Amino acid sequence: MNDEPSPPSSGMRSLLRFLIFVGAVALGVGIFYLGRRGAEKQTAAAHPEIRARLPMLTALDGEITSLVGRVLPSVVSISARRENPALDTLMRLRQMAGFGEAGGPQPELGSGAIVSAAGHVLTNFHVISGANRVDVQLSDGRVFPAIFLGADQQSDIAVLKIDATNLPPLKFADSNAVRVGEIVFAIGNPLGLQETVTQGIISGKGRRAVSGLATEFFQTDAAINPGNSGGPLINVKGEIIGINNASLLNSSGTNFAMGISFAIPSNVALRTFDDVVKRGRISRPWFGAITSPLNQQIATDLRLGVATGNYVISVVPNSPAARAGIVAGDVLQEFDDSPVRDTVDIINRLSEMKEGDRVNVTVWRDGRSLRVPIVVERQPSGL
Repeated sequence: MNDEPSPPSSGMRSLLRFLIFVGAVALGVGIFYLGRRGAEKQTAAAHPEIRARLPMLTALDGEITSLVGRVLPSVVSISARRENPALDTLMRLRQMAGFGEAGGPQPELGSGAIVSAAGHVLTNFHVISGANRVDVQLSDGRVFPAIFLGADQQSDIAVLKIDATNLPPLKFADSNAVRVGEIVFAIGNPLGLQETVTQGIISGKGRRAVSGLATEFFQTDAAINPGNSGGPLINVKGEIIGINNASLLNSSGTNFAMGISFAIPSNVALRTFDDVVKRGRISRPWFGAITSPLNQQIATDLRLGVATGNYVISVVPNSPAARAGIVAGDVLQEFDDSPVRDTVDIINRLSEMKEGDRVNVTVWRDGRSLRVPIVVERQPSGL
């Protein structure tokens, strides 16, 4: 009888190798963790300012997450369908006959902001343009059909209404008070990814030539992608300072200028909201002076004494400009306390106003500067 121990089976050898491997990994992880803790202690000891700043950074992190948590329920996803009943029926018949899956146009996806407890929602006009069915999905998953109340196509702002309860509206900030460098957050539904938050700053103000819209834009480096359109750009107080509108895209629809996105100032959006909800019509403010931008040659030829501003060619009778005493030959240098470089400056300032607003216009006349108050009115039809 042989009393020598039998060699371990192949299964036992595999188990032993596995246990040795697990032990080695555990030992390595332990050594790494202890080394990292030691390095962190050494870093904190060598840089006490890091330890001193941790409470501040932790508090900042908490404030940001709290802010986003408060705002998210006020941001909605929008699905706009351009339905064609005849085409839809044909596609269903093709599917029933085995000629492929049901097709048809895909919905336009966008974002929006709840701006009243009564269910008013702001978004971009281009998101819902041409749609015959618009659905609004809330952050809690509820979906409501939306009624289109009105829009200002020139500013690309539309007002929708949903029949829902327990809605937390966002407040509007004064976009004229926004400063370059302010921290902002863009919230929306980019590429169908709901409740997406991106952070950045206001990179610039008064941007033009982004589109054919009659307004100037805020530029931000907060990422704004397709589907973000219509969502809010908010400040650190959780207020709307802009409605996200566009990013620079190339012909394939992808960003070619990373970190350059644009939003419509909140004052423009608020004017459209007030026009649609309170007045029942779009009221485009009117000044009533026909002007042309100055250059050095024109200023020299006319012996104006100034080379910047807008030269008044003529004034429409009984217009706000005429009643304020503006006359042909004046040079408009400031409009609503903002410099006037060309006609677009005046148009952009007017886009943020509503009829009845009182503005100050600085005029150069006969070698001296005058400050003239003007009350803007609704633009007459046909102009």
